[in-house]
Amino acid sequence: MPRSGLLRCAFCLLFLLCVSFADTYPRPVGFTAVHYAFEIALTDASNEIQVRDTVTVRATQDNLRQVSLDLCQLRTVDEAENHANPCLVRTPYGVRGTPAAKASNAGRGMAVTAVTADGAPLQYRQAHDRLVVALAAPIPLGAEFTFTVVYHGTPANGLLIGNNKYGDREFFTNEWPDLARNWLAVVDHPSDKATKVMSITAPRKYQVISNGLKTEETDLPGDLRRTVWQEETPICTWQFSLGAAPFAVEYFGSYHGIDLSAWVYPQERDAGFAGFSAYTQPILEFYTDHIGPYSYEKLAQVEANGTGGGMELASDIFYGYAASGPGRQLIAHEMAHQWFGDSATEKDWDDVWLSEGFATYFALLYQEHQDGRDAFLQGVESSAAQARRYAQANPDSTIVHRNLSDISQVIANNAQIYQGGAQVLHMLRGVVGDDNFWAGIRLYYRRFRNSNSSSLDFEHAMEDACTCDLSWYFPEWLNRGGVMNVSGSWKYDAANKQLEVTLGQTGEPRQMPFQLGIAEPPAPAAAAAGRGRGGRGSRRGAPPAAAAIPVLMLKQAHQTFTIPLAAAPASVTLDPNHWVTMAEMSFHG
Repeated sequence: MPRSGLLRCAFCLLFLLCVSFADTYPRPVGFTAVHYAFEIALTDASNEIQVRDTVTVRATQDNLRQVSLDLCQLRTVDEAENHANPCLVRTPYGVRGTPAAKASNAGRGMAVTAVTADGAPLQYRQAHDRLVVALAAPIPLGAEFTFTVVYHGTPANGLLIGNNKYGDREFFTNEWPDLARNWLAVVDHPSDKATKVMSITAPRKYQVISNGLKTEETDLPGDLRRTVWQEETPICTWQFSLGAAPFAVEYFGSYHGIDLSAWVYPQERDAGFAGFSAYTQPILEFYTDHIGPYSYEKLAQVEANGTGGGMELASDIFYGYAASGPGRQLIAHEMAHQWFGDSATEKDWDDVWLSEGFATYFALLYQEHQDGRDAFLQGVESSAAQARRYAQANPDSTIVHRNLSDISQVIANNAQIYQGGAQVLHMLRGVVGDDNFWAGIRLYYRRFRNSNSSSLDFEHAMEDACTCDLSWYFPEWLNRGGVMNVSGSWKYDAANKQLEVTLGQTGEPRQMPFQLGIAEPPAPAAAAAGRGRGGRGSRRGAPPAAAAIPVLMLKQAHQTFTIPLAAAPASVTLDPNHWVTMAEMSFHG
């Protein structure tokens, strides 16, 4: 076992016993979904859709006798608004900026009309927004079984149907985090990934996009068109994409065999094409070079109705309204999700920071690559300030949720998940160093590409990369709220030729390394020359020389450190390179 000895193993076991969390979604018992094949009919006559859903599952226990899927059932009467129930109407859907009355839940949901396997009917029960299918015979461990569910209805969420701001009717998925069940019979949780095929029949005026590669486009009688998209990389259900609209489409290149395209409203064709084509490939190159291979067959940038900001669906990214196209940093954020959140996906919603914190920080890393260190640090400090404000106002809130029971609240603490999660990565980079940080990121992605991971999995990958123990770091910043409050001072002891630094922290102490910036006094010759010349040199002397940067490991409420130093420094700075961003600090001489 790399990383550790007996003491570390004992600590990890204690830590897991104390803070091993998981959201409360009822996991599938005895099976996992491995493939979905959807045949979907869209119409302009109504908002009702028709679905033929062929599901392949694999038995994870012997003698599997039934399969249970998430599927919102048809409501015959209205129900009171309840955001904790993903099957009820949440947000009125209308043109942006136009208030809309709350829609009734009556008439929303899916009604199952048949379940079959090899043409033979299977018994099923649809209740409590679950579809339970009884298998004709027990399935042995490891065997696969395929069955087909036929249903129809008008979704309350998940698939948004309506007019955009130009009055064009459109269909767009918006399933995050647990809304796919509104229109598809699936295991609606990020822990269950499957490949998929989506065959969409819609009026011919629509261009249709979904995950993966387009394998068929056929015009049909009745002014209809069938479009088939196939995704061969396993993805979770909230990433299942569907967009049907009168798009303007541009294919603007490819990178390592990955087709790049923009799908925008015809009314915004020029601005949309220009923004997407300018930024997509450079960002893709940066992430591929620094993280690892892109996992999907294409990358489509899509303007979508009902999306605020962006939504990182696998191989398709949906963006909200923007007359000039999305900005570079938003595109960088959403593209980072293709690696973190889409490919390497959190096992459950308690660890959502593995998606949103990563995307937030990697957009900043792209800014550092493109614009330089100063611009990067400005972005980091802006992000950190938001995270600190939230953490100080909500000291009991943590980045990793504690057994999240209401999935609709998964990013209710969004400043902590997005910005705080980004700061966990930034401070980690300061702790382990740049080379170890990037090595750990690549190792983590390599281990969990197209799979699922936890915060502990990420910790282990980083420890293996740096050959160091980080079991002290992650609980401090993921499972504990608040910020560090550090105050300190320094003085020079001329008799002993040493610098004395005193640091203290209020509240329960945390452990954290702090760099110390020591500026040496100007050399005598340089100072004399400056006095002789006059001008700026005579007022300020030669600039102080930078010394080596010591690292102080603060663990206790009060600590004093001594550093050998031949002469009194010109100045001393705590955290000169801005690595410890989740601390409020005061430091003086």
